[in-house]
This record gives sequence, structure tokens and C-alpha cells, in this order.
Amino acid sequence: MFKAQLTDGEQIECEDYEVGDNGITLFDADNSFLAFVPYAHLLYVGRVDENGRTLW
Repeated sequence: MFKAQLTDGEQIECEDYEVGDNGITLFDADNSFLAFVPYAHLLYVGRVDENGRTLW
């Protein structure tokens, strides 16, 4: 699992993500579209470990 940290403080959990030219696309566990985050609104994408900690 991954977590995207947005510039407004929001965090979005996702199962996978894809890097694009203008931002990242987030996907859920079914590989369905979850969200698109433009790079201007993205701070980090980090992996979430088995203890629920985000590893930035």
C-alpha cells in the first residue's frame, strides 16, 4: 500500500500508482482509478509498512 501526501494536508491511500507527465494516477486494490494528483499538489508518495507507518 502507498500513501500520497498532498500540499493541502490531505493524504490519499492507494494500492498502486502510475507516474505521468503532469502528475500521478492513484489506483485502489481492484486496480480501478482512485484519483489523479497533479505534481503541483503532490508533496510525497510513500510506502505504508505492515505496521501502518508511512515510509517517505
